[in-house]
Amino acid sequence: MSFESEWAGHNNVSNLKIYNDDNLDKIITDVRNEFLSQQPLSEFNRLAATILVKKPDNIWHRGNVNGTEIAYPASCVKLFYMWSAIEWCKSKSKSIYCLDKYVRPMVTVSSNLDTGFVIDKITNTTNIDDMVAMNDTRWTEWYEKRLSTKTLLEKLNLYENQRILSKTYPTNSGLGPVGAEALIISNDGSNRLQPCCSASFMLYLIYALPAEEKQYIQSLLYHTLQSDQTSFGNGLPAATILHNKPGNAYDTVEDIAYMILPNKQEIILAAFSNGYKRPKTDFYILGRFAEMLLDRLKLDNSDIIKTTDDQDNYMCTTNTTVHTTNLPKDVIGNSFIALSNPDNYCIWQPRLEKQGLYAIYIWNPSYERTTDSINITLQDVYNTDDTIQYNQLNSFSRWIYVGDYLLKAGRQSIQVSLSQNASGFAVMNAIKFSIYPPLTDEDINANGVSCYISYYS
Repeated sequence: MSFESEWAGHNNVSNLKIYNDDNLDKIITDVRNEFLSQQPLSEFNRLAATILVKKPDNIWHRGNVNGTEIAYPASCVKLFYMWSAIEWCKSKSKSIYCLDKYVRPMVTVSSNLDTGFVIDKITNTTNIDDMVAMNDTRWTEWYEKRLSTKTLLEKLNLYENQRILSKTYPTNSGLGPVGAEALIISNDGSNRLQPCCSASFMLYLIYALPAEEKQYIQSLLYHTLQSDQTSFGNGLPAATILHNKPGNAYDTVEDIAYMILPNKQEIILAAFSNGYKRPKTDFYILGRFAEMLLDRLKLDNSDIIKTTDDQDNYMCTTNTTVHTTNLPKDVIGNSFIALSNPDNYCIWQPRLEKQGLYAIYIWNPSYERTTDSINITLQDVYNTDDTIQYNQLNSFSRWIYVGDYLLKAGRQSIQVSLSQNASGFAVMNAIKFSIYPPLTDEDINANGVSCYISYYS
């Protein structure tokens, strides 16, 4: 184990200590390799990640796999423009919320249009659309102004080999880069981030800023685990508090997240990949990577996953085949069941040790003959039935959230069936029960300040 080793870059965060942990390096590398080996498409072959784990001594331990590798970040870059906007407001002796009209949609719904407005404002520039060469007399002044976010990050020793200069398109200056904005990309290249710097930057946002700024930023970054603004969320334990900024464009999907697990363990995870191959489903593909990593590190053991490998976990009608060969690469375990007749069904009936409130998820492996309409019918502690229906064809390689249910201890009853008039097969492979911890006095916020919402005029 080393303290701030050179290969990981500077990554110093004010008043915080980060150790480069060789064991964490090995674990995150092993998990990354295992995860990639399970991907149905061989073209998904790039995944660089950094994890920061807070230890009881208040020192953060860091693990990297290709942590200094640069990657196109898509909308993850907006995390940096958000902070730069706050710094700009402060430099003008204004409220930190002075650009909230644009910063909030830039972050919360990843608006490219508002990103353009933010960049123009904090750099005091607009695009010069008739500029065609860098020997134009207007270039140097314009270019130097566009370096404002880079300059701020360099003062924190968090820029390294990253490139944070360009807008995300289409935006307020056009459908794509033209003029000076095209020249800056041809000269410097498109935006690029590194997992190690991104993770350290998230740590800086959460732990090094004044309380009001931290609360404002958390209000912008907070998401539920079921949100369409997180790739990690479907793999995290119920009741995890998540603050993150994802990115997704071309073949890339990435996420930079600060999370507090149900056991209060704090983690920062940044991952950049080329895993976006199937547009209807792959934005969520990094959830399984996050889940595998937490499991391997034994950071949270509250989730219960049951598979079709154990016949005690389920009961099916007759004429049901358990497939154990020619399996999808992303299957969990070593089997799955495919139902082709709406009159046939299977019932998940695993035993749960205790009554409680559970988030329930169904895993969808990449079986190409799967259905466009599957029924999941669940019975809760009061013997009340609830049915959801969803399209498995749009849900490959991810956990599908069924809902939150109060369940009794003992045998469960969760029926899986093909919808009437549906095509394809209803696939059954794995189910996850993620328990919510009971409320305690520690969950009461005594200071009256929300950690999610900033109150300001």
